[in-house]
Amino acid sequence: MLHRDLSSALLAASLLLPSACLPAQTAPSAPPPPHSRRELPKPTNLQVLPKDIAPADLIAMMHQFTGALGEHCSFCHVQDAANHRMDFASDAKPEKAAARVMMRMTNDLNAKYLAELPGPSDGMKISCGTCHRGQSMPPEFTPAPEEHHGPSPAPVPAAK
Repeated sequence: MLHRDLSSALLAASLLLPSACLPAQTAPSAPPPPHSRRELPKPTNLQVLPKDIAPADLIAMMHQFTGALGEHCSFCHVQDAANHRMDFASDAKPEKAAARVMMRMTNDLNAKYLAELPGPSDGMKISCGTCHRGQSMPPEFTPAPEEHHGPSPAPVPAAK
């Protein structure tokens, strides 16, 4: 009797097991969230960057800035206290004005000065990261101690 009950249980399990191993039916995938389907808003209050810059290009450039300065968007841009969204057009933060000055300086260095240098510097460009190196304030440069490769200076005679 025990053998027959065990056989019946194994038979029932073998009939149920394949259906348990089948992948579950999945519902059709949901449409992408609304923010990914809508067009990015047209940038406003651009004073240094081209007014017709594509929003995606602007965002990519801003990501380069955040990496070069080791900061987040809120370093230069105001966050609206009510809805916690960034107010990118606002000029309320002095860091944004400083960024504009630095962007003009970088553009001038690349266009006016580096373009005039001959030789290996042809095509060389500087960026925010050239000086900032991931820090909001560029670290002070301290040159290595000077090394002399010429003859040693004559020893100074000892005082008598």
